[in-house]
Amino acid sequence: MKMTALNRARGIQRLSRGLAVFSVLAAGGCATHPSAPVVANAPEPKVSSSDLRGLSLQLIQKMEAEQKWYAAISYLDRYLKEWPASDQTDLLRARALAATGEPAQAERYFRRVLGTPLSAQGYQGLGLIAARGGDITRAIRLFQHATREDPTDAGILNNLGYAALQGKAWDVARNALFRAGELAPQDERVWSNIALYYLLRGDSFRAQQIMGAHDFSWEVSQRIRREADQMTGVPTSAGDHPLAAATAPSGAVMPALPNPPLTQLFSSGNAGPATEPRSVP
Repeated sequence: MKMTALNRARGIQRLSRGLAVFSVLAAGGCATHPSAPVVANAPEPKVSSSDLRGLSLQLIQKMEAEQKWYAAISYLDRYLKEWPASDQTDLLRARALAATGEPAQAERYFRRVLGTPLSAQGYQGLGLIAARGGDITRAIRLFQHATREDPTDAGILNNLGYAALQGKAWDVARNALFRAGELAPQDERVWSNIALYYLLRGDSFRAQQIMGAHDFSWEVSQRIRREADQMTGVPTSAGDHPLAAATAPSGAVMPALPNPPLTQLFSSGNAGPATEPRSVP
């Protein structure tokens, strides 16, 4: 008969206690006058099924936080052999499928959580899939659904703002990014997009203020400028940017943008602290 996870855990605990009692008895048998009797009926530690279930979900979440997407799918399959599916497992599977290049299957699982307490995450996932597929109009609409479900989630607002920048929906972008900036004043992903907004609107002075206030490195600032150039159709080869040759530090290596476009849901991101919390100008 197949043992459940709970039976396996209890079996290991009983074996450990048995070995411990055996060791104490053996040591006592060698002494002429044992100092104290051995307590043979110690209370049995209890591990509930709900505890094991919670620990299993935490393990899957840890796998996803470390971007071990295939491992997460394997652990989800194992989890479902012991416990039924839930909104949370559907969302975890949707994220893993999206990250491993299975958008159609991921969309199916994201749709399962719509209308549940995880609805905002479901709409966000669908928005990310739409954006990656090039359907920016649909992505904006889905991100707007997500923000209505959870109006204080800065990550969703940031995704909406970036998609709106791509779609040149300037009022939508401004509102979403400035709300995200005040909700997450230390998230460089948000502030990089606010700087990008100003560059796209032709306000390079305000963009430079944002990048300076948040102590962006030269490399990151140039990445944001290159992103703006790409979105406006300006050539961006190595020497094209007017500041590139004049200010490039020796040996500089271009990292990714603090906010990789529309990937926050499927990666841990590279958010870092700002010099100090600041409000949106």
